[in-house]
Amino acid sequence: MKRRAISPAALPAVGQPLGGGFFAGRIYFDGAEHALIDSGREFEVAAQWWEQPGPRVTVRGAASFYDGMANTQAMAEAGSAVARKVLAMTIRGQRGWHLPSIEQLQIMKANLLQLPDWDRYWAADRAGGPAQAFTRAEYWSSTQNAAGSSWCLHMLPWCVPTTNWATKCKGIRPVRTLLISQGAFVHAPSTDSPLVEADLRGLANQQAVATVLERFVNEDAGKFYGRTEALVAELAALAGGGV
Repeated sequence: MKRRAISPAALPAVGQPLGGGFFAGRIYFDGAEHALIDSGREFEVAAQWWEQPGPRVTVRGAASFYDGMANTQAMAEAGSAVARKVLAMTIRGQRGWHLPSIEQLQIMKANLLQLPDWDRYWAADRAGGPAQAFTRAEYWSSTQNAAGSSWCLHMLPWCVPTTNWATKCKGIRPVRTLLISQGAFVHAPSTDSPLVEADLRGLANQQAVATVLERFVNEDAGKFYGRTEALVAELAALAGGGV
């Protein structure tokens, strides 16, 4: 199934509504940029990263630092109840939610904690505080670190990622991503610089060239004025004239 892409021009400011949640920032993985969407405080849950009894499990498909969906799907296939729960969520009419990867959590911390509606984490009973506040200090990512262990993140501006045994109960904040259209950034190399197309090999008259350059370059300030296309056009005219 072909994934729907969003134009970069359609992306709102960080924290504004987008795709069933709130735009948290941009992240690059699998060769493309994606818009990261936070589900918000209302859909936050607390759970163990791995709640199954028995030996500590290694989920080999949950090792991505960037792709939270791939991690969450691998967790669900391995038997994780919370992964299956998040994958089955429909939030504000949208599907495709998953546990964030560690780098997705990093983006949420770096961007959202600057906003008044998110601020820093609030009381676990969710009473009061900013509208979308993180309600716990620690949040699980979907990125496994070792057997029975996953990376988690303290949702505080001065803390760094840490890891802990996945039997501990921490916050889980469902997220989803939208592919950002790449067409807006792709163009023919020839449009980057007129120098690619202009053949200046016919230039011979140094004085004529110097006269042209004096109109575009301030010798004292060392600054260029005007448009590159205009400069190249005049030089190309000199070259074509055989001067």
